[in-house]
Amino acid sequence: MNYFQLFQATFDAFDSQIALLDRAGKIIALNQAWKNNSINSCLANNTNIGDDYLKICKTIAGREQKIAQEIVDEIEAIANSEKTEFVFKDDNNHLASENQLIITIKQIKLDDWLGILIIQENITQHIQTELSLRSVVEGTAATTGEDFFYSLVYHLTCALSVSYAFVTECMETEPERVCTLAFWCKQDFGQNFEYNIANTPCEQVIGGLSCYYPRNLRNIFPLDQDLVRLNAESYIGVPLVNSSGIILGHLVVIDERPIEDGSTELSILKIFAARAAAELERQKAEKKLAYNALYDRLTNLPNRHLLSDHLHRSLEKYRRNREDKFAVFFLDLDRFKYVNDSLGHSSGDLLLINIAQRLKTCLRASDVLARLGGDEFAILVEDIKTLDDATKLAERIQQSLKSPFHLGIHEVFTSVSIGIAFSEPSLDSPEELLRNADIAMYKAKSLGKTRYELFDETLHIQVVNRLNLETDFHHSLDRGEFKLHYQPIISLVDGRVIGFEALVRWLHPQRGYVSPEEFIALAEETGKIIPLGWWILQEVCYQLREWQVRLNNSSLTMGVNISQKQFSQPHLINSLLQILQTTGLEAKNLQLEITESLLMEDPQTTMETLKQLKVLGCQLHLDDFGTGYSSLSYLHSLPIDALKIDRSFVEAIDSKGNNGEIVEAIVMMAKSLDLEVIAEGIETKAQLAKLQTLQCLYGQGYLFAKPLEPQSLYAWLNDWTDARSAFF
Repeated sequence: MNYFQLFQATFDAFDSQIALLDRAGKIIALNQAWKNNSINSCLANNTNIGDDYLKICKTIAGREQKIAQEIVDEIEAIANSEKTEFVFKDDNNHLASENQLIITIKQIKLDDWLGILIIQENITQHIQTELSLRSVVEGTAATTGEDFFYSLVYHLTCALSVSYAFVTECMETEPERVCTLAFWCKQDFGQNFEYNIANTPCEQVIGGLSCYYPRNLRNIFPLDQDLVRLNAESYIGVPLVNSSGIILGHLVVIDERPIEDGSTELSILKIFAARAAAELERQKAEKKLAYNALYDRLTNLPNRHLLSDHLHRSLEKYRRNREDKFAVFFLDLDRFKYVNDSLGHSSGDLLLINIAQRLKTCLRASDVLARLGGDEFAILVEDIKTLDDATKLAERIQQSLKSPFHLGIHEVFTSVSIGIAFSEPSLDSPEELLRNADIAMYKAKSLGKTRYELFDETLHIQVVNRLNLETDFHHSLDRGEFKLHYQPIISLVDGRVIGFEALVRWLHPQRGYVSPEEFIALAEETGKIIPLGWWILQEVCYQLREWQVRLNNSSLTMGVNISQKQFSQPHLINSLLQILQTTGLEAKNLQLEITESLLMEDPQTTMETLKQLKVLGCQLHLDDFGTGYSSLSYLHSLPIDALKIDRSFVEAIDSKGNNGEIVEAIVMMAKSLDLEVIAEGIETKAQLAKLQTLQCLYGQGYLFAKPLEPQSLYAWLNDWTDARSAFF
């Protein structure tokens, strides 16, 4: 195959008209498009292989003569190697009455042979596409959001001269259905609608294919009644594909007439489908951001921000009309942490989802259920008339949660503590309402959980006082406001002082002495219990050693309570050893008092720590025995030295022996385990007598001495020397 045969085989596939000339201007080869003169160019009329193309061009007359002569001049210049290429654009349709052309003349070299290639290309469709594109671009350039889609369908129908255009979005909950975002119907925007894509031309488009039906559309899709309604004859549809390749919807134009050559329309639709997909993706992202800003991701309930908006509106209604009363319920799950810790956070999340669903069943459609975070929920209930309405709802909620929740293979029971706050004229903001309901909820928690409480101003005052107290507490240790008092422990056989129990007191500069029930809880919550505990241990060891020396009695002991948080400190043993070495106190004289709840928190770790304390030489006392949850079968394995009978049991006995069975059982059990027994809270001679009868060997209480300041001890010892004979 020679070069010219190769030319013929290659260029016959092109739509452009192509001719090959030799250096003298003789036609060597023509492709099929040139032979057919498909673009009706006067520069290709009556031309055949072997003709002198320059001569033919020189015979052209009329308005095309000047252009033809320019073509001749350029061919001769290229043949003489004065230039290698020339491009002419016929913008005014001089050369082809119905089409706009672009003519390219190029020099080509094949070995030693030099030729000229002429390409005549019809750019009419390209220009029409550009004009249509420019029209749609200019019409939609300044629009975004919903306006963009309306502008798009309007300008598409104008630019493409079609009757209908619409853009759709796939419905997330029903993938077989779409809804229109904008619809142009002949002369105006039509009502948006949704429809099932089955048996419609849109089915293939939503499947990912661009579709073009030039005519007979209703016959091809006879089941599509919308096509009948629109009198549709032709259809072009393009999918809207987002950046992840997901189909979001489609862009469609429909006409009542055939669309014979839809290539221009299809090209334009593809371009604007990409823009529409990007806009729709942006809108979806914005909606998702807006949704996430107002709704809880886990439960899909309104979050705190959206609840606050609802509360604002309810407050405004109430201010306009005091009859529009409402209430806020603050709910906190009881023992939710144990579900997370034991079953994992995924189970905890599933529990929260199930609780949200169950709470909805208790509410009206107008009520607002929100998740505030963690295991906290809130409910806004409008049109509430009486206190009884609120309490009935709280009881209904409590009742609904009594049935177990099934989390995979696990069955879980839970409950909620509920605080209720009502709309009041004095309230200024949603935050105050939530705060009041929160305060009432914590009151319910403190009273035993699984209950509801109503807010009143007294609760608020208590919370403010507690907050102020907490603030003062943070500085109390540094300011030296803590004082240690000591209550003597007496031998119930002969009245000898065998040791002391250290009790911490907080002397507030304004309030005076603060109850331990108040500040110990604060210390636990704030973590200050640990530095406070170490300060106490060091002080009591110094104090006991001083008394041992001054009283010449090295057998005196000191009991001191150790908190659960301090007990779990990894450096407990080393720190305690350092204190003993610094103060000079022997470990056997230090009695560490622990509670039953501490024992049950982490039995294995606790047992290991207790053994280390015994190796150190400390005595271990189980405090407030009988009030906790320790197993009697477990008690014998603990390395403890004594049980301290809680004051509540001591108060219940008298000299006649009534209600003394529990104390008697504790004493007998202790003896069987070779443990000492110390009775707390002895206040009457009758109690003393009963304890002596039961052979309880040690005790403490107001009958002998109140907790004493260190400087008062010596005076009390002198008095006790004279007074003890009255008891023993």
